[in-house]
Amino acid sequence: MASESRERISKAMTALVLDHAFFAALALRLKIVETSACPTGYVNGEEIGFNPDWIKGLRDKQIQGFLAHEVMHLAMTHHTRMLDRDHEWWNIAGDFAINNILKEAGMELPDTQCIDPKYKDMAAEEVYDIVYDSTKKPKGPKQDPGGCGGIKPMEGKDGGKPSPNDIKKEEEDWKIATIAAANAAKQQGELPGHLKSFIDELKAPKLDWREILREFVEVSAKNDYTWKTPNRRYLQSGIILPSLLSKELGTAVIVVDTSGSVSKVELEQFAGEISSILEEYNDITIQVIYCDTRVAHVEEFHSSDLPIQMKMHGGGGTDFKPPFAWVRKNLDEAPTCLLYFTDLECHSYPKDPGYPTIWIWTKTQWTNSSWKSKPPFGQVVAMDMRNDK
Repeated sequence: MASESRERISKAMTALVLDHAFFAALALRLKIVETSACPTGYVNGEEIGFNPDWIKGLRDKQIQGFLAHEVMHLAMTHHTRMLDRDHEWWNIAGDFAINNILKEAGMELPDTQCIDPKYKDMAAEEVYDIVYDSTKKPKGPKQDPGGCGGIKPMEGKDGGKPSPNDIKKEEEDWKIATIAAANAAKQQGELPGHLKSFIDELKAPKLDWREILREFVEVSAKNDYTWKTPNRRYLQSGIILPSLLSKELGTAVIVVDTSGSVSKVELEQFAGEISSILEEYNDITIQVIYCDTRVAHVEEFHSSDLPIQMKMHGGGGTDFKPPFAWVRKNLDEAPTCLLYFTDLECHSYPKDPGYPTIWIWTKTQWTNSSWKSKPPFGQVVAMDMRNDK
């Protein structure tokens, strides 16, 4: 039988599912662990731990705030970025970096002194340089001086320090998950406006476009909740939560800029990735739109069309508006996501269509310099052909 504190954690998780889709999507990735080894609570990339006595002293809204606080540590990858900094001061810096966002999102936090508008929009590293004092120990509970849930650094597979590759993968996984959670919440009309600037900063040109596409497909495959089948991840902990309900995947749209932005080699890579997705998800439809200044050709692919072959169509200038107009006119429902492969050498953008849009910046020899035009909506991901095999 679940303890009183576990039941309250379960209740708080349910409230997040119903009222705060962004935080819920991230929290449901984690195990829930009851422990007396921590005076308050913690998160480490794999689990959320909580002290049952501490939970008993919190209001229901504060428990929700605690859960949201912990997943924001992960969304900001605080568990991978501590390096050789002091653990307790790093916790404080991380708290200051996220608590303003949580407050503006309407979350009620456990009692904490780590909230100050002067740290708004600062990264944890910036805050750390301001608050760190090597001559003092931070006030507050050990391991969590901020008092609203601590962050433990990521561990390696053997319990030691993680390798650089492990850290890179962990950070990419959480960035992709965070972007996907934000888009899912936005579609439900539940993404707090105050989180927008944070999400915009996760454009991260080093993210692999193929992993992002798969994450959006996965979110579409599991974008609703059902209470008929409890979430098995939490049953062993005595917590009853809804499981994610698989639905039809709908349609993903891929737009290929045929003004000279995409090479034959890139087109072959796109076809290969589309084929692998169709092999894994046989109930998804993929629309491929070839466009320069107009829609030159449209192809529809299903699993029965494997292997996929794509040929270039068009070859004039560039206008980003026609593909979105085609989607609006020809699809009954908004697509799961739209990926636009382009060199971004154009300023003619439509209005935000309201569904997830990813601009794949096809620069064979791209550098850290900015693209010619910044899209007014969506996420930009650079495709570095030097790293694509």
